[in-house]
Amino acid sequence: MTLRVLHVSKEFEPLSSGVARHIQGLANAMRDSEAVEPILLAPQVDAVGTPGDIRQGGYGSLWKAIGESDLVHVHGARTPFAAAAAFLAWLRGAPVVYTPHCYYDAGGPGRRALKRFWDLTVERFLMRASGVVVLLHEGWIADLAGRGLHPARVLIVPNCIDDRREAEAVAVERLDGLPALLSIGRLDPVKRLDDVIAALSAPSLERAVFHIVGRGEDRSRLEGLAERSGVAGRVRFHGWQDDTASARMMAGCDAMVLASEREGMPTVVLEALLARVPIACSDIEGCRSITREVGWNLTFPVGDVPALGSCLSHAARSNVSDEVVEAVKAGFTWQRKVQELIATYRELAVPARRQEVS
Repeated sequence: MTLRVLHVSKEFEPLSSGVARHIQGLANAMRDSEAVEPILLAPQVDAVGTPGDIRQGGYGSLWKAIGESDLVHVHGARTPFAAAAAFLAWLRGAPVVYTPHCYYDAGGPGRRALKRFWDLTVERFLMRASGVVVLLHEGWIADLAGRGLHPARVLIVPNCIDDRREAEAVAVERLDGLPALLSIGRLDPVKRLDDVIAALSAPSLERAVFHIVGRGEDRSRLEGLAERSGVAGRVRFHGWQDDTASARMMAGCDAMVLASEREGMPTVVLEALLARVPIACSDIEGCRSITREVGWNLTFPVGDVPALGSCLSHAARSNVSDEVVEAVKAGFTWQRKVQELIATYRELAVPARRQEVS
């Protein structure tokens, strides 16, 4: 019996979104198993080359799509569209699985108060209405408890990569800089790219060039900071790049950097290590959930610019060992992790089907 599982998110843009990449990886692995027929619904869709049933639609599309499905899997913390999908699924008697992915708490007092109110109302409903809450790593259990959120049942499904994927053979185009440093991700204050720009003033990085791939609201602020810091000539904004171009840039850099103050579980770390590109990571729970498992120790305290500069210098002179690559493949592949989720889907959906038939 093939289950029809509706995945709902506010966007499905895998080329620029970690949440969408997570959904894409799950869906592809499920199609391979033939046990699940995934359906993807989002108001914003940019899924060129992605196979399967991908639908662009808003609130008016939810009721019909839920009625055609055996189970609804909603994605995204504090997301009205996902919350609406869960509520309508509850009304229709469809089982719900919820993956919050990550909670970002930045903002002024008013914004933080609104987030707190949402957590104590809508998020609590989602936790209670969901048969299972899927978290990216164990550290999120304590994080939820600190927010007053206590799901009855938790399943850990980390961000992963495709089991069949190898480091891509791409034409190497050497990036400028000694060393050439690279960041790939959205431009948002939570990513703390300003710390990396500040680190360029360190003596060990005086000839470094920082290449930034991604788009976002923080670009103008970062450009101004680079200008005021006197390093504008060594900070290159490349905007959005597709996967092929990003892989080519990864192959042409000396080290990558992820300086974020908060991450759900950053896939870019897995992608870098699989491609044998050393990466300097902030020492946060989301990164530690990967680095501890694979034996990668190039981390630095969040906001510590001198430590960041030292870590980047070290990373640029480092290599990614065979042991680290094999650990990434062994612990973070969709084909190995998705089977437990499929079993959970069946456990939740089959009784609901029987009840519908009777």
